[in-house]
Amino acid sequence: MPELLGSAGGPTIGVFADCTDRSMPIVDLAVALEERGFTGIYLNEHPHLPVANDRSSFPAGGAIPDRYARFWDPYIALSFVAARTSLDIGTCISLVGEHDAIALAKAIATLDVLSGGRLHVGVGFGWHREEFEAHGLSAKVRAPVVEETVALMKELWTQEVASFDGTYRQLAPSRSWPKPVQQPHPPVLLGAPARERTFRRVAAWADGWIPMGGPIFEPVYAEWIRDLHQAFEDAGRDPKTCRIIGMLARTAQKDLRAAWERAGELGHERVLVHVPEAGANEVLPLLDEYARILAD
Repeated sequence: MPELLGSAGGPTIGVFADCTDRSMPIVDLAVALEERGFTGIYLNEHPHLPVANDRSSFPAGGAIPDRYARFWDPYIALSFVAARTSLDIGTCISLVGEHDAIALAKAIATLDVLSGGRLHVGVGFGWHREEFEAHGLSAKVRAPVVEETVALMKELWTQEVASFDGTYRQLAPSRSWPKPVQQPHPPVLLGAPARERTFRRVAAWADGWIPMGGPIFEPVYAEWIRDLHQAFEDAGRDPKTCRIIGMLARTAQKDLRAAWERAGELGHERVLVHVPEAGANEVLPLLDEYARILAD
């Protein structure tokens, strides 16, 4: 396996991939990533997309791309990746508030065990209000629903007899195995924009942050990281335990090495580059280009 920059002591290099039923087969992609020295693959999630979306605007502007209705279920797809490669696997991000928390906790624990502890769980609130509301709750309560979902799952992952009594999630005293390999549980990172309330939420109940929108070259980015670390201190947590995974948009491909260096200076554990929804004829040359930039 070739060595990329991540093996030299800085952040490791993974990908966040738009994998669908019409893109390069995900297992083929995973094998190609491993062959080129990448260390992980992260998948997005949208269980469905309502056609009526009068209140929800695509964050990047314009019409919602068709691929958003075609993403694989990330947990099932990542199980195939884990079975065929040694890559780390993760969600970036999973809409956990749109799941049954008890069933999702079981699925995540199972995947963590079967992968040998390689799972990272990136979670988010979701921008599509109608999508969230199809699961029975108002979009106005997305944030507390996600927080309670994570809290209930942590109970099932860490307690022999788990229970939870929240506003939106409840669990009578219950037993559930397997318990995750990673202790106390797979890392849960909040994928959300840089805001004071985001940093407070990360410090309150997550293990780290996935900055959304690829802002690593923003002039204020270092200040945001300092604010996040301060939020950890304010919450009585060690800022050194805060895990950060940076995302780099494909438009910044030429700046990949500089992004890796900046991420290392700011204590990131991994940088993710983008792989589009495309066939092998487009994806493989892109991976080769990423690898060339990182190996120079």
